[in-house]
Amino acid sequence: MRNLAPNLTKRLAPVNACFAKCLAPVYVLVYLGLMSSAGAGEGGAPLGWLGTARLAGEPERIVSLAPNLTEMVFALGQGKRVVGVSRFDDFPPEVKTLPKVGGFVDPSLEGILALKPDLVLCVPSAGNESTMRILAERLGVPVFIMPAYSFNDVFRSLRKLGSLLGAKVQARALEASMRQRIKQVKARVKGQARPRVLVVYGHQPLVVAGPGTFADTMLRMAGGQNALTKSALRYPSLPMETVIRLAPEVIVDASMAGDGADTRKDRASAFWARWQVLPAVREGRVHLFNSALWFRPGPRVVDGLETLEGLLHPSKP
Repeated sequence: MRNLAPNLTKRLAPVNACFAKCLAPVYVLVYLGLMSSAGAGEGGAPLGWLGTARLAGEPERIVSLAPNLTEMVFALGQGKRVVGVSRFDDFPPEVKTLPKVGGFVDPSLEGILALKPDLVLCVPSAGNESTMRILAERLGVPVFIMPAYSFNDVFRSLRKLGSLLGAKVQARALEASMRQRIKQVKARVKGQARPRVLVVYGHQPLVVAGPGTFADTMLRMAGGQNALTKSALRYPSLPMETVIRLAPEVIVDASMAGDGADTRKDRASAFWARWQVLPAVREGRVHLFNSALWFRPGPRVVDGLETLEGLLHPSKP
């Protein structure tokens, strides 16, 4: 875990609403900063125990501090073990009735302890480090850290959860299914023209996904190409003059992220309607995407990949 650059919070403020729902609190501010160094390819960031506390056997009471990890546990058929989640968890529907223990970067130590967990799941962040260390090092609660920077991290986390929860068979089957669907997407878009796509997280300022991001990986897998090919930052804010020069053929607006998003569909539509100079706007190829589906690195990420493929290649047989 590392400290964020002093100006990162200000720079990433426009994307907070999006990531607070889709990954989050998986990283809120932290996620983008960590991904900038970890990348979004097939590499893998370390996963493992924090401190010396370990499980005595299979956990029966799990607190998950990240929606993507919660989804993994449920996807493995082990959802009954989850006794607490973050306030941002929204899938599957069962989690909405579970006790909430704060956000990812501001977890409630008291709330977690009240649930008497024998395992806490989280993703790496400087934001929750102090609370997680108190749990693991002073209070003896096993805390397992699972990064979510890449597709490979998703698969590794699924396998590890399968091992921890006695669900190895389910984990292997789920991974095999996801990999097969990814392979099929790649096969379908092979040889297809790749439209220039701009992925947008916020409007004021206009924050977009640059090269080397998780979104950039998704675009390439789904048969597109990032309109922003060069950037010193992974998630820069762009003036509209630059967007006009990039001339995206497709815009994926991920500023809306499910219930509670700051950006409403009507506002997003009105924002883009003013910019008929953009090819994507003129051709009606501005898509208001539920980023909780494809930016949340969990079991449903392939659903998002397939949806993105359909947006980029609507006339593909």
